Amino acid sequence: MAFARPQQVRHVDENADHVKESKGAAGMGRALQPSDNNRRALGDIGNLFNNNLHVGKGQAGAKKAAALVEKPQAKRPTGGVLTRRAAAAAEAAGLAALEKAPEAVPAGKPRPAPRAEPAAAEQARKPPVAVQAASTSAILQKRSEDAVAVRNPAPPPAPEVDVDELDKSNPRAATEYVNDIFDYFRRVEPHYRVSPSYMSRQTDINDRMRAILLDWLVEVHFKFKLLPETLYLTANIIDRFLEKKLVMRKKLQLVGVTAMLIASKYEDIWAPEVRDFVYISDQAYTAEQILEMEKIMLNSLRFSLTVPTALNFLNRYCKVGLQAAEGQEQEMKQAVHFATYLVELSLVDYSCLKFSYSQVAAAAVFCTRLMLQMEPVMPQGMWKHSGFTEEALRPAALAMAALHRKAPTSNLISVHKKYGAPRFLSVSKIAGLHDRLQERINAQ
Repeated sequence: MAFARPQQVRHVDENADHVKESKGAAGMGRALQPSDNNRRALGDIGNLFNNNLHVGKGQAGAKKAAALVEKPQAKRPTGGVLTRRAAAAAEAAGLAALEKAPEAVPAGKPRPAPRAEPAAAEQARKPPVAVQAASTSAILQKRSEDAVAVRNPAPPPAPEVDVDELDKSNPRAATEYVNDIFDYFRRVEPHYRVSPSYMSRQTDINDRMRAILLDWLVEVHFKFKLLPETLYLTANIIDRFLEKKLVMRKKLQLVGVTAMLIASKYEDIWAPEVRDFVYISDQAYTAEQILEMEKIMLNSLRFSLTVPTALNFLNRYCKVGLQAAEGQEQEMKQAVHFATYLVELSLVDYSCLKFSYSQVAAAAVFCTRLMLQMEPVMPQGMWKHSGFTEEALRPAALAMAALHRKAPTSNLISVHKKYGAPRFLSVSKIAGLHDRLQERINAQ
């Protein structure tokens, strides 16, 4: 190593002379002259790549800008010779500094403004802010504030009353399937409804004659002591047949007694015989005529007799909306009779055919609760089981209230007389439904 030092100095001097001879590199030559204490060693033999050699005047500022960049420099050995690792680190640092240095701007042109540093880099240079840990008292205070801010949860809704609870031991109630059965009834009900204007196609009979016939059949039904279902099926058979066939006036009563014969065979255990209907019709028709009309009617209806009637829906809705509380059995029994009375009044009236059977039944229960001043008049259970709101039931309720008001003075008195008997707790004598209904409508 004692011989390397003079050679290096001599070689650097030669490089310096060469740089002095080059045009525009006078300052570079002085920079390459060795100093007394700190000089650049091996600056020309390829051990340290120096990009500042043979550069023009415009790039002189790049060296100064690179020197301002704070980069970790490899530590130079005090002996003046760089190791390979130190030389590689210094070379990498020099390249990075040159890449970040601004480009040279030709003389006479304005220097572009320095680009602003990204916000992330600016934020990185800022000293980290010390995060103070929350004290125990602050945590407790925050928890108490959150507890006060939280609203009290709404109380759980009252459990729905199981209207079939008392009938679960009764196999006839079919409590396991009752909801499915009435869902089916509501689904098929439109298929068995008649047109409310079918009477306009009849040429020899009218709606008044239909009302007289049904009023008489109510009396016959009561005298024969038939099941309630028989009366409603009788009315359904008559309407469906009259919708399909033209009937002469002299045959209308024959259609009525034959319809009741068919319905009693379907619903009752002991149905009246044909001769009983011959007798009740004052022998206006023979047994052969009744049997012949029976075949005609069944073929016309295609033997379709399993149909939902207003009574089917009424029984269900009374179970929901007119449940008897303890000690109120007699009042609720009277309420059920009153609702049935309203439905039978609508059964005779032709104009009520514009309402479905389920709507008529629900409106009857609604009117009954209104008469008994039961609150709410339209409970949630009624809406759930019937699917009708109070607004939807209002037209049918108004029609029933009108029938109820004129029933005592009407010429068709069979229904009013029937429900005035003690057997039905004389519910036809209850008055005031129309006024109460009007008061409720006006209050809303």
